[in-house]
Amino acid sequence: MNSLRLAGAAALATAAVLSAAPAHAAPLPDVCVPAAVVDGICTMRLTSVTTDAVNGTLTGTPLAGTQPITLAGPGEAYLPSVGFGAAPPEAVRTWDNTIEQVSGLDVSPADPNWYGNAKARVFLPRTLNDIATRLPPGSLLVGFRSEQAQPGAYQLVSIQPVLR
Repeated sequence: MNSLRLAGAAALATAAVLSAAPAHAAPLPDVCVPAAVVDGICTMRLTSVTTDAVNGTLTGTPLAGTQPITLAGPGEAYLPSVGFGAAPPEAVRTWDNTIEQVSGLDVSPADPNWYGNAKARVFLPRTLNDIATRLPPGSLLVGFRSEQAQPGAYQLVSIQPVLR
C-alpha cells in the first residue's frame, strides 16, 4: 500500500513539474536600443551607482538614460578593469586587487581555509558592488540580459571598469 501511495505521489509531482508554466523574462529597458543589444545582451555605461548589500544588487543610471536599472549576477560576471594604465584611480586599483585576491582562493576541503575562501567568493559581488559606487562616473560598463537574476533585477552578464 505504501508503494502505491509513493507511486501516486511521484506521478503527481512529475505532472506538476511538467505542467509548470515557463518563466517569462522581463523586457529590456527602453534605453537598450538595438545598437546596444547583441545576442539578447544589452551593453551600456552607468553614470551613478548605488548598492543594496542585503539583496546583493547594484542599481545604476545609464549614461544615455534617466531611468535606473537594477542588476545582480554571479562573481564570474565581474571582470578586471581595462584601459586605465599603470596609474589607475584608487577605486579601480581596489576593484582589480579584490578580483585578483579572491579568484585564486582554494575552496577544496583539503585547504584548512576552505570555508573562509568560499565565503569570500560568494560575497565577491557584494564587495565589488560597494567598490563600484566609488568608480569614476561613466567608467562602469555592464552587460545584462532580460532574465531576472532575482525579482526586480536583470541578470548581470559582465561588469567592468573601462576607461573611455
